[in-house]
Amino acid sequence: MSRSILEKELQELDVHILCLGTMVDEALERALEALAAGDLAKAGMVIENDARIDSLRTAVEERAIRLLTLQQPLGGCDLRYLASVLSIVGDLERAGDGAAGIAQNILRMAPLRGDAMPHVKMEIAGMKDADSGHTITEASIMKDMLALGEEARRVLQGTMNAFKDRDVKAARYIWEEDDVVDVRYHTVRHDLMTMMAGAHAIPALRNDSLILQRTTYLLWIAHKLERVGDHCSNVCERLLFIVEGDSYVQNLPQQNKGTQPQA
Repeated sequence: MSRSILEKELQELDVHILCLGTMVDEALERALEALAAGDLAKAGMVIENDARIDSLRTAVEERAIRLLTLQQPLGGCDLRYLASVLSIVGDLERAGDGAAGIAQNILRMAPLRGDAMPHVKMEIAGMKDADSGHTITEASIMKDMLALGEEARRVLQGTMNAFKDRDVKAARYIWEEDDVVDVRYHTVRHDLMTMMAGAHAIPALRNDSLILQRTTYLLWIAHKLERVGDHCSNVCERLLFIVEGDSYVQNLPQQNKGTQPQA
């Protein structure tokens, strides 16, 4: 395989990976819209379209393996790129699984919604958080949950832009420093756990026997959104390895050295 043909193949591989990232972002967008509106039809679409994400991941993997097999010997950046593709598309596909998992939980919450609301029943007595002093309701948690989801999408979009531009500065920032997703997740989790605590849950259950079930599903949804950030961090780490090679290993945070692949 000539160099020009290889470069064309690598460019096409990049296009497919970027397309995969776009599909995952669209799945997350639809899942969040379904969550906000209680749109069961849209949640079903997210689940149905997950097969397309899985299929594209498989196609990219097969293409990368074929190039590794046919183009020998490879070296430097090309080898690091092809060796990293399987990890990158795996993380993107799992982020897509997270969107499908959110949609599945939306469907599971459907029988628990209030008759007067188009989605999960929100209006219950507020619970005052002893630590912060603010009142926690399902409505306030849902608002924070949607903000968490938008932050996860922002990180995903930033990750794909960094991959497209081979922007190591942006990738390193997302990998090492961008912890906004984690901060928002811990806020949502804290409030959900506060609602589930015995002192609050017992009086709440008297008014709403389904509140703990809904809270559990919301906790699972929050975790899946947090994992999107983790998968993006993994993609950024692989991008640094592709571009920087040996210097990437030398520039690792001290706690991560000794566990990373060699170029």
